[in-house]
Amino acid sequence: MNTKTSFRRVTFQSPFLLPGMDKVHGPGEFDVQIVEEPLDVMWEGYHRTLTIMLTSGAFTEAVAVTEAALDEALARDQEQSRSSL
Repeated sequence: MNTKTSFRRVTFQSPFLLPGMDKVHGPGEFDVQIVEEPLDVMWEGYHRTLTIMLTSGAFTEAVAVTEAALDEALARDQEQSRSSL
C-alpha cells in the first residue's frame, strides 16, 4: 500500500498545550507530519492515518494530534495574540 506523507509548518505565538502533551510548550514554529493511505475507490482519495507535530527544545518529541485539536489550538493562539495587541 502506498502512503502519502506531507508536511505543514505551524506557528504558535503563545505557550500552548495539545492533547497528549505532558506540559505546556513554548511558542515557536513547528513541523506537522501528515500520513495518508489511499482509499480503495475508483477515484484518487486518501484517508488520514496519522498526524504528528514535531516539537523541539532540549529534546525532540513527536506528539500525535488530531487535525481538529491542532486547528483549535492554533485558533486559540491567534485569538490570544489579537487580544494582547
